[in-house]
Formats: sequence, structure tokens, C-alpha cells
Amino acid sequence: MRRSTLALAVPGPALRGPGPRPRIPLALDVLAAAAAAGVLAVAVVSALQGAPPWRVSSFALVLALVVLVAESRPVTRRTSGRGGPLPVSWGFLVALVALGPVSLALLVRAVPTLVRQVRRGAGPQAVLVAVGTSLVGVLVCAVVLDALLGTAAGGPVLRDPTDWPAVLVAGTAGLLAQALARSASWRVVVRPPRRVVRTGSASGLLLTLAVLASAPVVVVSAEGGAGLLLLVCVPLSVVLVSAAVARRHERRALVDDLTGLPNRGAFLAATARHLRGEPGPELGPGLLVVDLDHFKDVNDTLGHPVGDALLREVADRLAAQAPADALLARLGGDEFGLLVPDRLEAEGLALAVVEEMSRPLRVGELQVLLPASVGVALAPHHGADAASLLRSADVALYQAKQVRGRACTYAGRCDVNSVERLRLLGDLARAVDRGELFVHYQPQVEPGTGAVVGAEALVRWRHPELGPVGPDRFIPLAEQSGLVAGVTTVVLDRALADAASWRAAGFTPTVSVNLSARLLTDHDLPALVAAGLRRHAVPAGDLVLEITETGIVSDPERARVVVHRLRALGCSVAVDDYGTGQASLAHLVDLEVDELKIDRSFVTGMTRDRARAVIVGSTVQMARDLGLRVVAEGVTDAPTQQALAALGCHSAQGEHVGGPMTAAAVLDLLRARRAAAAARPAPVTAPRPE
Repeated sequence: MRRSTLALAVPGPALRGPGPRPRIPLALDVLAAAAAAGVLAVAVVSALQGAPPWRVSSFALVLALVVLVAESRPVTRRTSGRGGPLPVSWGFLVALVALGPVSLALLVRAVPTLVRQVRRGAGPQAVLVAVGTSLVGVLVCAVVLDALLGTAAGGPVLRDPTDWPAVLVAGTAGLLAQALARSASWRVVVRPPRRVVRTGSASGLLLTLAVLASAPVVVVSAEGGAGLLLLVCVPLSVVLVSAAVARRHERRALVDDLTGLPNRGAFLAATARHLRGEPGPELGPGLLVVDLDHFKDVNDTLGHPVGDALLREVADRLAAQAPADALLARLGGDEFGLLVPDRLEAEGLALAVVEEMSRPLRVGELQVLLPASVGVALAPHHGADAASLLRSADVALYQAKQVRGRACTYAGRCDVNSVERLRLLGDLARAVDRGELFVHYQPQVEPGTGAVVGAEALVRWRHPELGPVGPDRFIPLAEQSGLVAGVTTVVLDRALADAASWRAAGFTPTVSVNLSARLLTDHDLPALVAAGLRRHAVPAGDLVLEITETGIVSDPERARVVVHRLRALGCSVAVDDYGTGQASLAHLVDLEVDELKIDRSFVTGMTRDRARAVIVGSTVQMARDLGLRVVAEGVTDAPTQQALAALGCHSAQGEHVGGPMTAAAVLDLLRARRAAAAARPAPVTAPRPE
């Protein structure tokens, strides 16, 4: 037997608003007339039967009461995304038709439907259509039962309980007629599009069979009176409640509780069905993965309730941008997926999403900027199945996040890098715990004397299989995955331990440690630094913490608080790669930093390029006027070092000064420079004339 297919209509904001409704006057007039005729059928049938709905037996009244109660909270089954409520009361409703009077069955069917539509705020036309389609099944059931049994109008239709097969057939016919009428109403009445997620399941079929089979049982139980009917309700209620619970569990397994959107599993299932249904190799859909930049910072700063509200707002915005036939889902965390049937629209939609998310989000009185990066994959070229298509979109997303706030389409040449990236990401988490990370140091010297005054800590990774892994390969992974806090903790602890060993040997150079932009907004960072200083008995003045201009701009308020607390410990704070970011002079003044590090792109070649020389010279002069120390990176030759000395630059580092080296090599360099300084003859001072 082929399994039935259920369609789960996911609540939440529609993918696109209904917009102006096209006028279909003839069709609406026909439906309205049919609805009105259905309502009038109550009075007509009552007159023909000679039994108005208020003159009925106690058994019929009990049946009517059961129908009214059940109809107030119907269990729904959806077919192809359009089916309406399948009331658990259908079996009792059919029994009421069979035992009479039909007028009462029509009445208890129409009233709950009317109440539901009014409570939903439906318009007059929608109310008439809903009431009319709900009565079609009852009328068809009555007609079929009359035809099968050949009974005359008036009184109960079913007189012999052995005629129960006719009740089953009539109930089935009425249910089919109701489904067809509802489907026709969906084709005529314009309604907002719904996101529909189907899942193969037999629960809908079992529920339908249970409801239909209940009608003959209820009819036969009429011989025992109303009391026996209540006993019949017990097992039937168990079946119906179990089916409702199963449907609820199915829905929760497919829907994201926060946004009401389909979840990752439902999205993959829908994508797989769409791919199977494509007629040709060039007509595949487009799949977009949308990721919010810096969302973790929002959660850490404003709290998870605000983050949840922002995610719901993002879902609304994405729904407004997507075409009406697209499927929007929340894949997890701050990632959303969009399946666009027309692949030609996918790349344009990605750009539209990036532009839309460049506008601030509003939550209460707050305005938060959460730009998005988007990865795009197009079927079948970038994946013939749902899993591979989503993976290709993830690869494209990684490329987009290298710049942030942009959209990228999958390119095969990036795939090898992505596989390696995923492998390194998994290994990096273990490397932090296994001690595979170590630290080298690049010395900093006074340009004029060559004396070693400091060293910058540079993290390195010795992979057990790949060998040395450069920081340019794993530091971006640590930044994006949240592992950067663990990496920084390792570097800070190692750097302070080596600084303590240099101090024990009689040397006191400063040691510089780079801080991620993510850590610059972490209020726990000062406590971590203070604990490290105490553990290794290193004075706070020996530690320089380097921050980037990106970290300053991303959240100036929180950065100001953290920097103030770090400087209160006695540590120095330096702005790394100065000149390459977007920090203004106002940021520098507000943060009260101690040191500027001029980026190597300006220092290297400054003796041959007047523009670079002017930039370096003006930066040194400005920093000195502000009372800041200046460190120049990228010193590759002696003339550059001499030029920096002439400008009054405090420190220099680069290949000419010394490449990355171990802590032991730094100690050897310190000893060698001290010995050289001691061996250098003292300058001779000419005697002053008498």
C-alpha cells in the first residue's frame, strides 16, 4: 500500500503578503450562491422531513452535542497543502444524518464553521464559501444514503442496523465531496501563500479510516440508547487523541519552535522532493544559505531574549524578500535556508537579502545592525541531491564570510579548500586541549641602538599529520568558530610564562599578545589577564595587549569598557595594523590606548616611496604629540631602520630586526645584545676649554 502524504502548513509570516486580490466576480457569485443555498437547505430539509431540528430524540441530541464539542477544536489533515480541517466528529455527523434529522446535522456542521471564520476575522465572501463547502459533505452523504436504501423523506433514514455498509459508503462519499469542494474553493478564492512541508506518514490515513469506521458503530449503538453511545466514544476518543498527538509530534519534528519556520530536516526533505520532480538538467532550483554576521556578539551583549526577537524579525524580512513559491527555513542558530524553484532568481535574491540586511533591525527601542552573508548553490551543477547542494551553498557561504556582508555563488575551485577547512576546524578544537599550539616571538628593537625592548607573541600549530600549519590558515577558523578564546588563553599563558623566565634571567622586555575583536567585547577578559599575571608573577607593565581597528569599530562602547579595565590592571594597549582599518582619531582618544603599530604596508619600501615616507612620518609625529609609543612593522633593511630612528619611532620589528624565534632564542638574543653593548667603547668626551 502506498503511504499517504501529509502536508504540514507551517505557521508564521507568509513568504509574501497576499497583495491585491484579483476580482473573479462570476466565480465568487456562484460560490456565494452555493453557500446561501446550503444554509437554506436546513430549513428546506426540515420542512420535507417534518422534523425540525428542535424536535429530536435524546440520542440525536447527544450526537449533536458530541459534534459541537469536537468541532470546536478540529484535528486537521492537509492534502497538497490545501486541505482543511477533518473534524474528529465526522463519524458522529454521518450517524446523525443516518438516524435523522438531516436538518440537525446541517445545523451543527454550519454553526461551528461560521464561528471559526468570524473569530479569524474572515470577510463575508470567505465566510460564505467556508460554510457552503462544509455543508456539501453532509448533503452528499444524505443523498447517497437515501439512494442506497431507497427510503422516503421524513423520519430517520436508517431503520435497520444491518444496513451499516450503506452508512460507510455514504460517509466516504460525503468526505470526498467535501474535499473536492474545499479544493475548488482554494482554486477560486485568493489566499495568502503558505509554506508547506510534506512528510510521508501513515497517520493521516489511519485517522481518516478511524473517523469513517466510527459512523456505522455509532449507528448500531443507537439500539442501546444514549448511554451506550458514551461508551462507544471512549475507544474512539483514544484513537483520535493518539492520532492528534502523533500529528503534533510530527509537526514539532519539522518546525522550528522560535520562528515557526521549517527546520533543517524539513528543508532537506522538501529540497530532495523538488530535485526528484525536476524534468530536465537545466531546470534545477537555487539554494541559498543566509548567515548573520556577529550574531554571537549580540547574544553576549544584549542577551538571548533580544537575540530571539531579532531572529524572528530576520525571518520576517527574509519572508518578505522571497518569491511566493520559495521555501524559507531556519537551519539552526543564525542560519536560514531559502529554496528558490527558479534558479535564475537565486543570485538576484541573494543580493537583495544582503542589501535588506544592511538596514538596522528594530527590537523595542533598540536598533541593531546585523549584516548577512549569503552562499548560493544552483542545481544540478552544484549538487544533484539535497545534501550535496546544501554543502555547496555552505562552501560558498564560507567564501562570502571572508569579506562579510556579501553574496557568493559556489565555485568548484573552493571545494578543496572547504574540505581542508572543515578538517582543520575539527582538529583545531582538539589541538587546544592536546598542547599542539606553541608560541614563537618576533623581537622589537630600538631603531637607533638595536637594543631589544620587546617581543610579539605569534601562535603556531604543529599538526600531528600535516606538520606546521600557518596562522593564516587556522586563525580565521578560530575567529569564525568561537575557538579563538581558547587559542588566546593558550598564547597568553605561554607568553607570560616565557616573560617570567626572561625576567628571572635579568631581562625585562615587554611581551605583546594579540586579542581577537570578539574578545575585546568580553567583560571576562580583564579577569583572565589578571589571573595570568598573578600566576606567573609578571608585572602588568610587561604585558602589551594588541587590538585591531576592526575590534574598535565593531562595538566601541563595550571596547571602551574592556580597554579601561585592562589599563587599570597596568597593562598597555596597542592598536595593531594601524592605518588599514576604519578607526577614527576619536576612537583612539576615547579608548586611551598606549601604542600604535604602523602596518607593514606603509613601512616596507618607505625609503623608496615618498608617499609611504610621508604617511609614516606624520603618523609618528601625531602619536608622539598624543603621548603614544610607536612601533613600526615590516622593517626589511637597514636604511628603513635608520629612517625610523631619524623620525623618532620608538620600536621596530621585521625581517631585518629578526624573524619569529623560540623563547630560548629570544633569551640568547637579549644576552648577545647586552654583551655587544658592554663591549662597545664608551664615547669620548672632549675636555672643556679652560
